[in-house]
Amino acid sequence: MEFVDIVFIVGILLLIIGSYSAFSLLRLSIKKTKDELKDINVANLWVLFLLCCPIGLLLIYFWF
Repeated sequence: MEFVDIVFIVGILLLIIGSYSAFSLLRLSIKKTKDELKDINVANLWVLFLLCCPIGLLLIYFWF
């Protein structure tokens, strides 16, 4: 297993984490009201999404 393969696996894991946070944000926005969406958990989900997805895509790019 080479270094590029490890970077690809880390990129896939980051994309999975980012996708899960996006799905959780969607689920929360459907069932909660606007005032309940100002919670710290929602902010954490946004941070996970905004950090994991672009970094994961960047790491996957190096595999190709």
